[in-house]
Amino acid sequence: MRILFLSNAYPDFETSYRGIFIKKMATLLQKEGYEVTVVTPKIYKKSKYFENQDGIRVYRFPFFSGNKLLIEYAKVPYLRMVLYYLTGFLMTIYATIKTRSSVIHVHWAIPTGVIGAIVNLLLGRSLIVTIHGSDLRLAMERQGLLGRLFVFVCKRADHLICVSEIQKKEMEEIGFREKDITVIPMGVDQAFIEARKRRNVKEENRSFTILSNRNLLPIYNLSLLIQSIPLVLKEEPQARFLIAGNGSDREKIEKEVKDLKVDKSVQFLGSISHEAMADLLTKADIYVSTSLYDGTSVSLLEAMAVGVFPIVTDITSNREWIRDGENGFLVPVNDEQYLANKIIDAIRDKGLLEKACKENQSISEEKTLWPVCIKKIKKIYEDQRVGSEI
Repeated sequence: MRILFLSNAYPDFETSYRGIFIKKMATLLQKEGYEVTVVTPKIYKKSKYFENQDGIRVYRFPFFSGNKLLIEYAKVPYLRMVLYYLTGFLMTIYATIKTRSSVIHVHWAIPTGVIGAIVNLLLGRSLIVTIHGSDLRLAMERQGLLGRLFVFVCKRADHLICVSEIQKKEMEEIGFREKDITVIPMGVDQAFIEARKRRNVKEENRSFTILSNRNLLPIYNLSLLIQSIPLVLKEEPQARFLIAGNGSDREKIEKEVKDLKVDKSVQFLGSISHEAMADLLTKADIYVSTSLYDGTSVSLLEAMAVGVFPIVTDITSNREWIRDGENGFLVPVNDEQYLANKIIDAIRDKGLLEKACKENQSISEEKTLWPVCIKKIKKIYEDQRVGSEI
């Protein structure tokens, strides 16, 4: 069975972390006997238009991105988006016909879903759409044309995949049927479960390590964490903070660290490969995500699998995984004092950290490991095969 992935994000080069979970899904499906082809936008000059990655054919379409992700634009780059849709449509048509793909699996209903829906209309291929969260939020916040495009894409789909139960409920409220939606979060590697066994047992009076591994972009709101650091150090001066990731806000965030005179307690690690992330998490006691909005965060799920105590913003997607005060803390998106207090509480409550570690690993093994997710995806594909034969 030949599957074409149409995704707005996919690793651009060997060390790229962008869309790594899409690549992992493609790789695992390839091992299960599916032939997987990927069509994705070409973001960076050094990205290749075509390459074969471990048997997975990757086609990249140009749209003169200016070496920037769409998320990095302050305003919608309308001219570039016209080119995005035109070249993306032509590349998808070409790749679908050339590889004889019978299923188009779109990741993100907006923007790539629009291309997939039109190709589905023209070529009659089965269409699966995974809604990751940012696309649903964008459609609901702006409504108008984007809202109508979102509904158009989802109505064209033979099946919808949501990455959380909360998303599924929102889709049902819009009017989509429960039987047409399956909840499948992006999976977590077994390596993150195994990494938990390598976590160092800390002695009393040891320094605690707080890790953030979200990219340094406005959406991830890293300034909130930075502003909380001096408040934490006032009570827990031995605490240390690791900032992993890169992005357009890096210079600004590094300046904040220096201005607050906490640079001795903060280390910027830059981009960390996915293979190295499990080991990095074993060095952390507390995981912090200050994101303003999210789909189901794979970074959060990976931290839970390793046993790092999560402190994350109180946004809809995080509430599905974190019960405040039980297996983590939920904090406001704009209150550095509250965040600092919760970091301090976590440092001082060893019992809570141990309890959360056990509970979060159970959640990971039952719901988020890749074998669990791939089994559900295979069922959807096979249902489409049976449906097309009938």
